[in-house]
Amino acid sequence: MIFNLVAIGILGVFGYLLLSSISREYPSLLSSTIAVYYIENISLTGALNAVTAILIDYRIYDTLGELLVIFITISGIILLIGRRS
Repeated sequence: MIFNLVAIGILGVFGYLLLSSISREYPSLLSSTIAVYYIENISLTGALNAVTAILIDYRIYDTLGELLVIFITISGIILLIGRRS
């Protein structure tokens, strides 16, 4: 248990250091033109906030793909469990 907590802590620190070094070298990633486009064109989507607009209108195909992968994974697990019994 303690080993898992230490490993998670080390990975968290490593991730923080990695992201902070990337954001210092490439500050344009934080204010990219695509982010500005999303914010300026929220009114075209009819959504009430930016998160809903991006998830539903702009990233719907990505979200559907993720749901398909989850469905296939769960189906495979159910088939494997059923095969054992």
